[in-house]
Amino acid sequence: MLLVLVHSLRTMKLSRRTANILLAIGVYMLLTWGTRVFTFLAEFRAGTLVAPAVHFSLVVIGLAIGVYLAYLGIKGRKHAT
Repeated sequence: MLLVLVHSLRTMKLSRRTANILLAIGVYMLLTWGTRVFTFLAEFRAGTLVAPAVHFSLVVIGLAIGVYLAYLGIKGRKHAT
């Protein structure tokens, strides 16, 4: 995974606009994961079995995607021409 990320940053040429869009989407995803956490907590307190696992996995996946997109946006802004 790390090798793919390093290779993609070396070969990927982003415009300033694309880097800004990636950064905005990443920041948006990082700010909106909180609503899913509250849903997870409500389902966990209700004692259901499957729903908390689904919501927790969505929180983890959303955070990972948000961090990755924000990282690409920041790196793209540094290397944009």
